[in-house]
Amino acid sequence: MNAPSGGTGLPLTGDRALPGTGPEAGRDVLVHRALLYRSRQEFLRTAVPFLRAGLHAGDVVVVIVKPPVSAELRERLGPIRGAGRRAAGVEFIDAAEWFGGPMRTLASSHDRARDDWWPNGRLRLLAEPVWDGRTPLETREWMRHECLLNVVFAGTPTMIVCSYDVSALPRHVLDGAARTHPELAGPDGATVSERFTDPAEFYADCDAAPLAPPPADARRAEFAAGGLPGLRDLLTAEAARHGLPGDRTLQFVLAVNEVATGIVRDRGGRGSLWVWAEDGDLICDVTHPGRALTGRYPGHLPPEMQDGDVAMWAVRRLCHIVEIRSGVRGTRIRMRVRTG
Repeated sequence: MNAPSGGTGLPLTGDRALPGTGPEAGRDVLVHRALLYRSRQEFLRTAVPFLRAGLHAGDVVVVIVKPPVSAELRERLGPIRGAGRRAAGVEFIDAAEWFGGPMRTLASSHDRARDDWWPNGRLRLLAEPVWDGRTPLETREWMRHECLLNVVFAGTPTMIVCSYDVSALPRHVLDGAARTHPELAGPDGATVSERFTDPAEFYADCDAAPLAPPPADARRAEFAAGGLPGLRDLLTAEAARHGLPGDRTLQFVLAVNEVATGIVRDRGGRGSLWVWAEDGDLICDVTHPGRALTGRYPGHLPPEMQDGDVAMWAVRRLCHIVEIRSGVRGTRIRMRVRTG
């Protein structure tokens, strides 16, 4: 597949440039690789040189893995002689804390890069997402997150290597890695991922299945102009009934209110909603029968990016997961907030 427009080009392989590239030509082109390893030693043979090269180059080096892996990497890196100005500045982040929710992680990654990392140099990031204990829906959204990195970080001074344990992960996760990363990393350098899929196509594949209808016992309500205060009261009451903590109740009400407000403002629109609890989530469906969304990544692009949806970017950050289905019959937005 072709690389995304304005996004990923031919990157550097280790310290050696691929044909047609060089240190200057590739500096503001995103490098996004998957490291599919079969043993800890294979992981270290790729990860340590990747990090050490960043330290020597003076890159901003960030590692997001589990603490035992951090300890092993610290030991293997050791002192870096003759390195650049950031030789002692590897930032280690606990993967369990960082990979809490796919949208919040995407937004945090963008915000940290913009505010803290890029101002100090090229970002070199090694990460190993947490796949244990994920539901099928969460797994799909984390694969979408990997796809979106190609869009959100396109044209930025960033090198990302995402690690995948072949011996532990299911086949569909490994297949997703090959489709969402333009390159595959290994001890001998990087190779092109022949299965890489254009992000817009992969994103659309994630939304191919229709949403299951709300259960019969879901609380249903209609809303229109002038009815939003009552709608907020209803949402607050439903959150209390289902045991949603206070801080998450505010997030839930704000997210649904933002979506409902957009519908009301759309030529005096009317909408419907359903609220119910399921599998540890408080869920709200909001429908707008008269409007179809046209953006390729609704609410997943930062507001400063072209076509960035400010309202839906905020809604996605307030929720654990937001699912959207939109077409000629209108739009359904399903918002999930964790109750536990």
